[in-house]
Amino acid sequence: MSTCQNKGDYLCVDVSEPYSLDLLMSTIHEVADHCRKENLRKVLVDLRKMEGNPNIFDRYRIGIEITRVWGAKLKVAVIARPGTINRMAENTAVNRGAKLIATFDEESALTWLEIKSHKEKPGEKSRA
Repeated sequence: MSTCQNKGDYLCVDVSEPYSLDLLMSTIHEVADHCRKENLRKVLVDLRKMEGNPNIFDRYRIGIEITRVWGAKLKVAVIARPGTINRMAENTAVNRGAKLIATFDEESALTWLEIKSHKEKPGEKSRA
């Protein structure tokens, strides 16, 4: 299941269901809808809880869909478990104009998005 949370200046998306192409394709559209409705341009997608991996052709199709749906409108950092990133989706999307990075490191994802930290500060309330 994907959960989306508005963190003020970016959207935080956690994907925790087992991998399926339909899951990631619907998540791409869900992210675009949330960002459009909430006027957000930066997204942090966390795939570390997702079990399984897309095959190479699925990764290519995901990259094409990212380009088609997000284009250059959104700046997106994807965090995944070590051993799951092969750059196919990222390269496919970036080579077609998308603003996307895939990494294993949360801090480098936040730095790339130009976000100080996505952790809530004491006394800060979550916005859904």
